[in-house]
Amino acid sequence: MITASEPSVSFEETDTRHDEMHSTIEDWIDDLVAGVDEAKDSQQFQEWLDVQSRFHDYSHRNTLLISLQCPGASRVAGYRTWQEEFDRHVTEGESAIWIWAPIITTQCPECENSPSYHEDSDCEYDETPPEEWSEGLVGFKPAPVLDVSQTEGEPLPDLDTEATEELRAFLTTV
Repeated sequence: MITASEPSVSFEETDTRHDEMHSTIEDWIDDLVAGVDEAKDSQQFQEWLDVQSRFHDYSHRNTLLISLQCPGASRVAGYRTWQEEFDRHVTEGESAIWIWAPIITTQCPECENSPSYHEDSDCEYDETPPEEWSEGLVGFKPAPVLDVSQTEGEPLPDLDTEATEELRAFLTTV
């Protein structure tokens, strides 16, 4: 397997250059396949699949944040979502799990800044007035969510886990 301490590969102009290149690439591919097989069978990868199966609507960064802050989390939602959609209330004394939430707002078609940042930028775009700009991602902000274990109230509806099990089986056989 290639490590950072190994020198970079160099192929001098020779009659065997083509064969040397192909042989080296084949060795790299073999190392990559072995590494993927090793990772696939690891406990850490299985734990990651478990987290991903529980939080498939979240980015990989947010699933990592959730699992680091609350390793046993199974379903997360914001404070209002727990109240309004599930008739559940946060248990007193619970701490939020912090994730990154996207900021979607109107943005300049040229520099992609929101109107407030656009005013202070060097961008001279003025073809379309800001009130007609389309919406887009302009950044991220910290947002609190809570796990179901941090709430109390009405029971949650059961989820069908068959699809999750099928996904896990597929990913571990690839």
